[in-house]
Amino acid sequence: MKKSTQLLALTATATLALSGCSLDGGSSDSPDAGRNRAISAVQISSSGQIERITGPQNPGSQIGMGLCEPLTGIKEDGTIFMRAAESVESTDQRTWTVKIQPDRTFSDGTPITAKTWVDSFNFSALGSNAMAGNYAFIDIEGYDDLNPSDGSKPKGKTLSGLELVDDTMFTLTMNKPYNDVPYLLSTLPYCPMPESGFADPIAYDKLPIGNGPYTLTKLDPQVEAIEELDPNYQGWVPEGAAEKITFKVYRDANTAYQDVVAGNVDILRSLPPGLVAQGKNSLGEEGLTAIASNTLETYISWPTYLDDTFPQEVREAFSMIVDRNAIAEKLFLGSSLGARSLMPDSVAAYREDACETCTYDPEKAKSLIEQAGFTGSIPLTYDAANTTDASTALAISNEARKIGLDVEPRPVAGNALGEQINNYELEGPTIQLWGSSFPSASEWVASILVDANYHLKYANPTATKEVAAAWAAKSPEEATPHWQAAEDAILADQVLQPLYYQVMYIAHKDCVDPASAGGDMQIYRSNVTC
Repeated sequence: MKKSTQLLALTATATLALSGCSLDGGSSDSPDAGRNRAISAVQISSSGQIERITGPQNPGSQIGMGLCEPLTGIKEDGTIFMRAAESVESTDQRTWTVKIQPDRTFSDGTPITAKTWVDSFNFSALGSNAMAGNYAFIDIEGYDDLNPSDGSKPKGKTLSGLELVDDTMFTLTMNKPYNDVPYLLSTLPYCPMPESGFADPIAYDKLPIGNGPYTLTKLDPQVEAIEELDPNYQGWVPEGAAEKITFKVYRDANTAYQDVVAGNVDILRSLPPGLVAQGKNSLGEEGLTAIASNTLETYISWPTYLDDTFPQEVREAFSMIVDRNAIAEKLFLGSSLGARSLMPDSVAAYREDACETCTYDPEKAKSLIEQAGFTGSIPLTYDAANTTDASTALAISNEARKIGLDVEPRPVAGNALGEQINNYELEGPTIQLWGSSFPSASEWVASILVDANYHLKYANPTATKEVAAAWAAKSPEEATPHWQAAEDAILADQVLQPLYYQVMYIAHKDCVDPASAGGDMQIYRSNVTC
């Protein structure tokens, strides 16, 4: 009999629904890897209860990751490998042929065919079904017909870009060349649902039938959720994977962190920056792990509808008064890194010093302010509940004062700030955090050109052209110069200024080794050595 070591682990719910249902390297031909291991996990929820679980309804769900075998997966180094798909191929980067693994089933034994995937995608893509992962289908042909921008009724119920070929194959046609499809298919919105889940997706979410390595065996929303390895699962299982994961509900990370230190819980995903220094002292190197690649970046965003109030010179000067290294090293004590690129180092097109105005230069900043003849005040808006943003805003305000520039930190309640951003009612720049679903430059560069993301009313023909060329490229090497050219064009407009990368620290027992997929730490992939 194998000995099962059960551990408690902790993960916070994501502030942005950006985590992909993706896994680290390995192959689907070793399904028994690590099944003598065990781990449990605990979840933080500000509402005091576990909300939606499954990928299509919660694209950042740590619980949902274990319940889903996506078509593709992401290795630790950010590269793609096949999971439920046998192959994902295209000759023109626009029409993709997906061949699925044979004989896969849901945890209740229901067969999974190509039609299962097509039906699931169509259901999530139909706006009237109100699936949180609906946005992930926006680049597939026919999406606009299912999601009319004028609020009218959908023109159908299926994506014109989806075509069933046979039981093991379907095609996916994008509305433009899009070489990120293999990455896209690794994300949680693309997890399959059985036909039984379509009638009442909310009820289904409370007792989901997944196709992944784990099955949900208990759900008490205000207490915990438990998932256990499915002995009938045929796909890839991470090395050292737990046999049992218990997601225990906490309302806040501070309380959870104290339980990690006390030994009452085993792993806390994404330790808040304000606790990193304390964690280093309390847990030591064995109990605090920094994820090697960055997937979270904080920016200053400048809506273009304020260009007349804050001209180019003023925005450039603002960027130059920010001492990014001092903020990272002295203010956040190593829990962040100064950023000088729109992309993090987890992306192949990353350049360390892409941003010319991200170098601290108060003298030049003062000269630019004088050149612009600017004598007004700059209100810097941020989420009032975010202490990290509050500290950042105060630090920038203090630096601005040294050159005679008035920057006013302006805290606004989160809901109210969201309304101001969405309604184009900001009176100045704001501090915004962005994360990615997968390690591609498109998540960082192309996303800026989609108004629904930042609400900047921003367009740049040069960047748009370069993004299209990057997506049409047949290799990452061919795409990289186009992504970098698009980044240069956007940086030159000073609509988004890199501030810092938030380093993801994991607090854990020394017998738990956290693992990530392209920089995204995923609880169920932890290697248990106890």
